[in-house]
This record gives sequence, C-alpha cells and structure tokens, in this order.
Amino acid sequence: MSRVFLFLQGNSSHFFLALGHALVDRGYHVRRINLCGGDRFFWGDWNAVDYRGAPDDFAAFARDLIVAEGVSDIIMHNDCRPLHRAIIDAIDGMVCRTWVFEEGYIRPHWLTLEEGGINGYSPLLRDPSLLSGHGDGDVPDEPGFVSLESAMRRRVIYDFQWQIWNYLGWLRYPKYRTHRPFPIWAEYATWVRRLVTLPFRGRQARRTVDCLAKGRDPYFVFPMQLDSDSQVRLHSSHPDMTSALEYVISSFASHMPAPCRLVVKAHPLDNGWTNFRRRVRMLAGRYGISDRVDYVDGGDLQALIGSARGVVTLNSTVGLTALGLGCPLICLGTAIFDRPGLTFQGGLDQFWSSATTPDKGLFADFRRQLLTRSMINGDYYTPMGIRLAVANAIARFEAVGQDRVDTVANVASDVVIHGHRSRVVVADQVPAPDNAPQSIVTAGRL
Repeated sequence: MSRVFLFLQGNSSHFFLALGHALVDRGYHVRRINLCGGDRFFWGDWNAVDYRGAPDDFAAFARDLIVAEGVSDIIMHNDCRPLHRAIIDAIDGMVCRTWVFEEGYIRPHWLTLEEGGINGYSPLLRDPSLLSGHGDGDVPDEPGFVSLESAMRRRVIYDFQWQIWNYLGWLRYPKYRTHRPFPIWAEYATWVRRLVTLPFRGRQARRTVDCLAKGRDPYFVFPMQLDSDSQVRLHSSHPDMTSALEYVISSFASHMPAPCRLVVKAHPLDNGWTNFRRRVRMLAGRYGISDRVDYVDGGDLQALIGSARGVVTLNSTVGLTALGLGCPLICLGTAIFDRPGLTFQGGLDQFWSSATTPDKGLFADFRRQLLTRSMINGDYYTPMGIRLAVANAIARFEAVGQDRVDTVANVASDVVIHGHRSRVVVADQVPAPDNAPQSIVTAGRL
C-alpha cells in the first residue's frame, strides 16, 4: 500500500508545496491541512482541507482525518507549536511516523529533518551510540554538500507575505491563533525601528568586538535566544530570557572577579520588543558589575567566540559554533550537544573558573553523525536550496527501514515552485562546484 503523507504547518516558504508535488510524482499520496491565510497562500487548495474550528478541537479533527485517509507519515515544521504538540499527543500509540523540519542545527547550507522530534524531543537524546561518541563506523568524515547563497532577503519577503495573508484570511479562519507571541502591527513596528538604527548598532558592535578580541581582559559570552523560542519555553529551566539573564549575570558577579568581562550578544532576529540593552544595564548595576558587562547587538559572532574564555547558552545552536571553535561551553537547558567530553558538566558557578575545553575528536565524530542522521543539505527559500532539500528529504523518507540513512541517495523528481517545474537528479558522484567540497545535486533551472 502506498504511503500517505499529511502536511501540517510549514514555515513561510514554498518548500512544503514543492515537497508535496515531488512525493505525488513518486507515487505517494499527499494531504494537507490549512490552518490560516498564510498556509493557504503558500500551499493553495491542492489536496488540502481547511480547519476553521477552535484550537482545542484540532487534535480530534486531525486524528479523524489521519484514520480516514490511512495516513502513514505526518510532516511539520517545528514540533513545539501548540497545534503540532496537540496532534503528536493525540496520535501517541498509532502506527504513524512523524517527520519534523527546522532550521539547521548547523548553519548555513543545512536543514534539520528528524523522525520523531527535534531539539529537546529528538531521539538522538536517547541514542547511546551518539551520546557515547562511538557511532556507525561507516559514517563519512564529512558528508558532501552544495554551498548555497544567502536567503535572508527572500526569508524577509516570505515572512511579510505570511503575516499579511494571515491578516487577510481572518474571515476564513476566524479562530486561528498564531504560535508567535506578538501581533503583526507590533512585530513590524519594532522591526522598522531596528532597521532604522541598524547602521549605528552595527558600527558600535564591530568596535566592541574588535576591542574585546584585541584586548587583554578575558571574557565570557552569553548569546541571547528569542523569548518566543520554544527552546527557551519548553527545553530550559527559564521561562524567558530576562530570567536567564539575571541568573547568568548574578552568578558571574558572585564567582568571576575582575578583570574578566561578560559579553551579552543580542539575537540577530530579535525584534526589539523588549529593550534588552537597558535590561542588561539594569541587572549589571544591581549586581555591582556595570563596568564589566558589555551588550553587543551585531558584529562577528565567530570572532567574538574565537577569543572568548567560554560560552554560556541555554541550548542555542551557537553552542555548536563554540564547540567547533574549541571554546569551553556550558548548557543551561536541554541540548543534543550537551554531553560529557563536549560541554562542562558542572554548575554555572563552577564554570567561570573551571571551564574545560571540548574534546576535538569527540566533537568531530558527533558533528559527522549529526550531519548524516539529522540534517539535509538545502534551504527553505532559494530555488536551488528548495530543490536540494526536496531531493534529500525524499531520500530520508525512503531510507526508513534501512540499517543506516545515507545523506546522498539516488532520487529523481519533478519539483514545482511558483508553478514551474524543474528536473532534479541527486547522485552519489557529481563533480563539485568550486565553493563546495562535493556536489550532491545536478539541477535544472527554475
């Protein structure tokens, strides 16, 4: 019997639609639930059903659809959105695979795709072979990949379209409530303010980072995460970043004497709704270390971490950057890379004076397995990135049941993006472009 794929919400892009068409072209069945105007804009009516009911009734609606359609696989972006968690709980015990997409654990050029969950729900957390650092001996040293252009411009445009169509589709989906914490007017009002001040903030951040990297005083880095990030709300011991900031600053003040400094790095996608610069200044003053705390909103993150004595994070993927640079790291939340040999296993109060350097060989093994088992090459926004992601996602879906999952598999499919078709062929051995170690795709033009 052919597999039936049910698509829930994706992100603001045409990736899920392209993936759905490619699956149908390979002989599978596809269904989709549209929850809001943004869903409808990026997917349309094709093989779709609208859900217009109350959030509390969604799980029962989706479960009935899964049973009626004989759904074998559910596809979603982010498994922490409230409606996604509701359906995951509702199908517990059913023979139905759950595939979760997200931004890549390692970026750029990679996306996360895991069966069963991601981040704090990832099956990798319960995998003894990964946690011990002794995985499949056949895992390649470095899976090949295609280097992709920046997708930031498209990402901003698509997000704007998503928000506008959610607003315009209110009458069609009157009971929909977004998982995002801010109303559309607040998000764009605060983003306009940040864009206006971007040149000033960028210059200020570059000066601060240069001074820190060239200075004599040692420093630690605390990279901020978004208050709306499910990693913070569900997979850490802090309900928001203000609570985490106070915990880190108070511990640093009590256990790390001068001249050592603490650098708080703003998240690049923070919309500025909360004035964290002012909040950091207030907390530093409260704990008597105003002259030893810096707030950086921009600048070169790798340069900042490269000269740091250590990095403190809840569970941000910045932690993987720190490990790759050989910088001591402590996690205050649940993270797939928080394991002996990589991160500091003691408390934060001890970390400041006893931080340990990660094991280089252990991290190399961990990174190889992570790329092979949980990541796919591609992105959600650019034509080439979508073609790659579609082909590699299908390879992952079709590898279910094999002893190991190859990052590169022979897959051919017709991908539909913006109403146009493009032939995709993924192959094991294709000459690499100049800027990539190994190409895994030869793709036609969109």
